[in-house]
Amino acid sequence: MNSPFKSPWHFDKFREDKEGEYVKIVGRFMGDFSRELTMLRTRFSTHFSAKDYNKQGYNHAANSASKNHKEEDKSNPYGQPDAKIFSHFKFAGYEDQLPIIQAMTDFFKFDLTEHFTKKLDDQMPNDQLMWHIDNLPGQPTKEIVHSDGFKYQHPDKIRFLIMLEDHQPGQMAQFGNIVYTQWRAGTIFTWDWSTLPHVTWNGSWHKRMALQLTGTGSKETWDIVKNGSKHKEYQI
Repeated sequence: MNSPFKSPWHFDKFREDKEGEYVKIVGRFMGDFSRELTMLRTRFSTHFSAKDYNKQGYNHAANSASKNHKEEDKSNPYGQPDAKIFSHFKFAGYEDQLPIIQAMTDFFKFDLTEHFTKKLDDQMPNDQLMWHIDNLPGQPTKEIVHSDGFKYQHPDKIRFLIMLEDHQPGQMAQFGNIVYTQWRAGTIFTWDWSTLPHVTWNGSWHKRMALQLTGTGSKETWDIVKNGSKHKEYQI
């Protein structure tokens, strides 16, 4: 399938990016997720594991991480490689207890014959996932991404991030030069997988739960991306 996104990203921090160029909101799931969110934070709370930045697996990336991220950590001398980014739960095997979240997953019609992951990320107050590219372990720079040695992700690979709770003041997600706040529960983000840097941070007094889906898109998946907009609503 042909991605609607531009690639590679330009790495000009002062250029104005437009919605749909490198990232877009493709719609919003409408429904009541509160019961499942409560259950996730009570009955399933022990299933969530805290994730350190330098323990990121980058399991879908075409560019490999160095052993224990030692090379990547060298390029961030002022950072805290053991800082928490979020707590996550890979909920495969629990679909019958999370029917609404599973219905969201099924909606995108991924090609399930290929590698596919689904997980829930609960970002705690003061957790941050620093400026990164999902396809590139370490610091994202123009010199690396625009070099001949950079490996692009397979063009059919795609990732969605679905916010499961309304935005709280202090929470943010930045994709390229677009900073998103004030999202509503059910808002669906997707972006240029291979080259777009992004960051999420929770500077609020509240937890922030999101559903992350990654895999190979079918024609139906890409139609959702191409035809979607922030004004679309999907009853779930």
